Amino acid sequence: MDTQNSGKVIPFFSPRRDEATEQDAMRDLSLARRRGFDTIDPVVSVSPAAAARPKAALEVSGAHAKPAETPAGLTAPCLSAVFIESLDDMIRAVPCERTVAAWPRQTNAALDKVAVDIVDMLFGFVLEEPIVPRGIKETLMRAQLPILQLAMRDTRFFADWQHPTRLLLNELPALVRTSIERGGEAGEFEQRFAKALATVLDDLAPNAAAFATLLESMRAYAHDTPRIDDSSDGQAWERAQAVAREFLERPLPQLARDFVADLWLDVLQRTALTYADDSPQWQDAIAVIDELAWSLTPKEAQDERLRLIGQIPVLLSRLNRGLDLIELPREERRPFFDALIEIHAGVLRSELTPTAPPQPVESSRDQVMRLRRGDWVQFAQADGQVSRERLTWISPQRGILVFSNHCAQGAIQISPDELVARVDDGSAMLIFDQIDDAGQHTA
Repeated sequence: MDTQNSGKVIPFFSPRRDEATEQDAMRDLSLARRRGFDTIDPVVSVSPAAAARPKAALEVSGAHAKPAETPAGLTAPCLSAVFIESLDDMIRAVPCERTVAAWPRQTNAALDKVAVDIVDMLFGFVLEEPIVPRGIKETLMRAQLPILQLAMRDTRFFADWQHPTRLLLNELPALVRTSIERGGEAGEFEQRFAKALATVLDDLAPNAAAFATLLESMRAYAHDTPRIDDSSDGQAWERAQAVAREFLERPLPQLARDFVADLWLDVLQRTALTYADDSPQWQDAIAVIDELAWSLTPKEAQDERLRLIGQIPVLLSRLNRGLDLIELPREERRPFFDALIEIHAGVLRSELTPTAPPQPVESSRDQVMRLRRGDWVQFAQADGQVSRERLTWISPQRGILVFSNHCAQGAIQISPDELVARVDDGSAMLIFDQIDDAGQHTA
């Protein structure tokens, strides 16, 4: 059912001319606008009491009075008028005893359209409430036609805001909120309501008494929901902290660490209040952290990339379902999910770029054998002094290396094996610095 403005207009009627004042008319106009009636069709006022009885029964005086030829039944203007007045009575909390004529036996398209619009609007008030679970809304959708049929049989539905069916629609969001505030689960409320409503709808012609019984049962459940005791709450908090601490001790990506410590800890506690350690719900709340951390790490293999692409929608759905348990507003979730999507995009992009093969690690002997004339070696002496010597000569058989510099008193002669040993123990460090053909040093 679409609850948005669809061009439907419930005609508004000014009060009776013999009773209304200008102030009353302005009040009714304001009420109509607050209820979403942006387009108002003013017509001649019709008295519900007068429309409820045959015209022939009206007492008239005067010689020129003409008796009515046909009885007056329920009309669309009359139905709209009494419904608007019932809303006014509800706002002022005034009990209503107003009655209207029975539904006409002959088809009246205008009257049927107004009835459908009114019932559609009453359902829209419930369906637009964010606190009402989706399951309850779907259950109500199945009840819309039976309630419309009930309203056509019992026209007090339109005239009396205290009609049990209207009270049920009016109080349902508040009952859900009361149950949750007292520690009840929205899912349990949803199951009880769906079962009770199905019992009412099993009757081919449900009446007001059946909806009154349903309303009383949901009131009793919402207000009698036992509050969570401190011991259960404390135990749930300890279970949640133990799991969170275990994850935070691992080398998790920073986004996953912040998410667990800031948001998912509350989800774990709320899950622990209802489910045991071996329940699928508790195990899933733990497993989703592992999958979140895995999704944030770089992927090297093609099968890992394909797995990530298929897992992202499921992961986002599971994270949102957990955050629904703690009723986190959508705007407060957005920063985390924006960062998560950005990281996922980066991980997938990096997988598309082939990584360069790792460079082989060169051993000390390979470095020594790569020395050429003009390269430098820094020697550390036993007394702590450091000198930088330049390779000036290499024996043809590489049996001896000769190093010298302009400050040294003499040359240093060392075999390649001895130089390798000194490089390994840290007393020598190779500095490759050859001279090119232009006489410039090249690193």
